[in-house]
Amino acid sequence: MAVECKLLATPLIGRVWQGRTPIARADEYLRYSFEHGIQEIAKKPECLGVQYFRKLNGGTAEFRTVSYWQSIEHMHAMHAQRGDPLRVAPPARDPEFLLELPEFVDIVEVHVNSFGTGR
Repeated sequence: MAVECKLLATPLIGRVWQGRTPIARADEYLRYSFEHGIQEIAKKPECLGVQYFRKLNGGTAEFRTVSYWQSIEHMHAMHAQRGDPLRVAPPARDPEFLLELPEFVDIVEVHVNSFGTGR
């Protein structure tokens, strides 16, 4: 089955977070961050979807979360209640797991989305 790919008339917004843990804690952090981070993002009314990636790289595990939004305004509205929507609001135990604490997320434009745009 072929996947239909085309440029979106209006790009979506991707909010990208990245972090690293020691490899020995990778599985534990995966479960913890899913329960206390990923699921919370997915509950936000304007969130179109979330993807969570892990790459095992030598002695570390690299994690990347991408949440998708219809517009920068939708993304800002869902994160503004806690201050700067570009600033990371980590789950409580992140300092216990992460090798360094990221301060900010990256914002990217999504020009092709073959997964769909709704839930």
